[in-house]
Amino acid sequence: MDSYSARKLIERCFPDLRIKHSKRIVTGWENFVLEVNKEYVFRFPKFRETENRLRNEIEFLPILANRLSTPVPDYEFVWKGDRKYPHRFGGYRKINGVTVESRRYRNEWTRPLATQISGFLKELHSIRVRENSLKDVPRYSREEWLKSIGLQHNKIRRITYPLLDSKLRARSEEFWRALLADFAYASFRPTLIHGDLSTENILIDPATVRLTGILDWGYMQVSDPALEFAHLFMHESELGEEVLKLYGAQGSDLKKRVQWYVDSEPFYDIMWGVSHHWQKAKRLGLTRLAKTLRARTKK
Repeated sequence: MDSYSARKLIERCFPDLRIKHSKRIVTGWENFVLEVNKEYVFRFPKFRETENRLRNEIEFLPILANRLSTPVPDYEFVWKGDRKYPHRFGGYRKINGVTVESRRYRNEWTRPLATQISGFLKELHSIRVRENSLKDVPRYSREEWLKSIGLQHNKIRRITYPLLDSKLRARSEEFWRALLADFAYASFRPTLIHGDLSTENILIDPATVRLTGILDWGYMQVSDPALEFAHLFMHESELGEEVLKLYGAQGSDLKKRVQWYVDSEPFYDIMWGVSHHWQKAKRLGLTRLAKTLRARTKK
């Protein structure tokens, strides 16, 4: 997909939308994103699994929009596919603001942003949804989630370990042995989570440091709330620390699980790069993994 092809596809699928201006928005690994008329944002999944996540996002965001104080995408244009273009894509009215990732982070943002993000997370995590309303959105009990981590480890061993030298492989085995031992005793109540709450998906007004929206809900699931904080820690650790503090989890092992998720992320980057034939992601994951495991060894 490129900007010209995306524009022509939108014009064919939605002929009532007159496109006067369009530009590509560079973001993430899984979607091609085009801004149209400075008014709409269209997302084109690059992979089948991403397409499935977009379908879930489009279906369930209206339910969440009525239960959250923070704006979320409202898809006005939904294409379900035809013979000429058998893939899903969608467009929503642009939410005002810029992503935290797109601006040079300022330390003075930490407290006001953390206050608002922790409030958003408390609100989201308190939502109870009927099982039949989730359909294809992943939903795990505590036991199912712990079992899934073990299955993920088996997949990681099969795909990533052949790429590691003997020393890094040994460190990886020790890492997962300790993680699985800790998680065997983890106590938590699964909640509805965003699942990919990185600074790329948090919109703010930089002038007022006001939270204006939360984007990209494709990884929404019911599972361990600790997973929710991992990307905040990876992108802006001080912000993650403050959000977790204000969220309130004293006396629990929540923060320890957050760190496990942070440290295990390079394995998933490598596996994603291998599975999608993306050398950049694989190389980045390998570099991060070596750095992460060296740091853990020194502790």
